[in-house]
Amino acid sequence: MQNNKKNSGMTKFESAVRNTPDIAAGYKKGIQAFGANSSCVQVDDTRKLEGSVDIDKCTRDIYPDKSRWDYALGYDEKAYFIEVHPASTSDVATMIAKSKWLKEWLKEKAKDLEVLKANDNYYWLATGKIKILPKSRQYRMLMENKILLRSKLKLPLE
Repeated sequence: MQNNKKNSGMTKFESAVRNTPDIAAGYKKGIQAFGANSSCVQVDDTRKLEGSVDIDKCTRDIYPDKSRWDYALGYDEKAYFIEVHPASTSDVATMIAKSKWLKEWLKEKAKDLEVLKANDNYYWLATGKIKILPKSRQYRMLMENKILLRSKLKLPLE
């Protein structure tokens, strides 16, 4: 069995979070950082769950006027970036702004976390019903910005 912990006992994800000053104090075990939103994420193997961080909560005072992304989740030595938000066409511009902020923030302030990024996608988990049609202009805009809209996120990805 593969051990995903370094000699220090920290997973790669935990180490990346703790090495990022903006969010260093926000690391939580499992999916605890998601709080009331924890039911939005499901994992097949809890042993591969490396922790989570509420990026928005940790960076609120640092970037008060920015559209900040919600969460990062470590699973199987990879980081997934998740936003839990209502899903109407009127929310698409907000989500694109949040993803752009996240991309810049990862590049400038969270390089260790960016290296762990599972893929080029960001995950928008809808609170309530998804009110964006797959053939709409707004849906295409999400795809162009690598934002995948789902009702839940199940890891590993299928």
